Amino acid sequence: MKNIYILLKLLTLIFTINKISLVYTKEALAELWDVEDSDLLHYLVIENNLVAVDTALGKVLRGFRSSFGGTYLDVKNNTVYCNTVDETKVPIVKSSPLLTQRGYIDFITFKPAPAGNSISTLRSRFKGLNQLIEVFKPINIRVYIDHKLNDVVILHDPKDDEENVDFLRHANEFNPTLIVPNVAHPHPRCNNSPQVPISKRVIVDRILDGDGIINNDAGLECSVGFWARHAEDEDLNYLVTAGHCYNISVGGLQEFFHLPWGSEDPRVDLGSMEFSETIEEYDFGLIDITGKNVGQSAIINNIDSENFRELHILEDSTMSTHGAHICKSGLTTHVTCGFVKGLNTITTSANGDILKNLIYYGKDTFQTSCGGDSGGPVFSYLNDLSTVSLHGISISAFFDLSESLPLNIILGAAELEPVIPHQ
Repeated sequence: MKNIYILLKLLTLIFTINKISLVYTKEALAELWDVEDSDLLHYLVIENNLVAVDTALGKVLRGFRSSFGGTYLDVKNNTVYCNTVDETKVPIVKSSPLLTQRGYIDFITFKPAPAGNSISTLRSRFKGLNQLIEVFKPINIRVYIDHKLNDVVILHDPKDDEENVDFLRHANEFNPTLIVPNVAHPHPRCNNSPQVPISKRVIVDRILDGDGIINNDAGLECSVGFWARHAEDEDLNYLVTAGHCYNISVGGLQEFFHLPWGSEDPRVDLGSMEFSETIEEYDFGLIDITGKNVGQSAIINNIDSENFRELHILEDSTMSTHGAHICKSGLTTHVTCGFVKGLNTITTSANGDILKNLIYYGKDTFQTSCGGDSGGPVFSYLNDLSTVSLHGISISAFFDLSESLPLNIILGAAELEPVIPHQ
């Protein structure tokens, strides 16, 4: 009997290990779409087509901003939903050559706008809330236009409502949807649990985007964003990361070291960051690696994947599609993905700082990023699971919502261009 008991315990242990292995080897994008890894290429083809459909539809709708209330795609249903306020304009839109010549119209579903709001109305209300934020300076508020809800949304934490009471009272004049965010599914690595150690046999000779970095002068852990050069002087090289990885109260030049995933031992001295206006205004900073070869690369770390441990950046682009997938790589949670929820956005921090036009993304009630992920690359997959398009860097998280600073803002503010060898 004792031997049978031991055998049963052993079988249970093996089953548990296999189950955990299956969970952690599933691609992050498969987790988001709730599909098997083997189906991902099929759905990527669908999404790429829907993005093209949405882009063409957006051009047509520019002349009908009072008649329609935004678009968003749904990969699983293979359609782009178009919120409709004035149904008499639908036949006109459907007859546009931009939609008929390539058969795009077959992938568009016109449906009544859930909240009855046109894009013109939504933008007007968003503008009004923006003005209120400038006046009342609320803390820990997220405001954005949600195309799926067809409304302007305010995300707020009830513990801050007393501090924000004046803003919230006046905000009601613009009829926003107030949402208290919720994390019912916390990420297992966000609870200070130890990371799986890297094998001692692995020699780290490159810096991958998404790898950890540590501010040696302030003890702050963040993630590598991407390798960039100055647009006017290619000899000036930088690693881009989040601005708050620099400690303003410490000041001066601050040294950064490479911190590989799963390691508590800082390795390579990467370079230093000094204070700049981009740190305060946009929350991104530059680690100066000019004249150094620290193993920098245009490759994103995805070591948890069974088959695609390295993701090659082939291009950079601007994210413009609601409902599309977007992913990030970072020190703490590694690669996670979410749906694009907001592109017209306003973020206020705990100390009242305001950031605008961040990309909001996530999966309802699921935690997709946390401390240590800041600065990591934000990207989307191209036609396969080993190549990606770079969209920006991870900045912060608010419950189940992750926030990204768009690449075009970074490049424009610091006069940079990303180093992408394959371009």
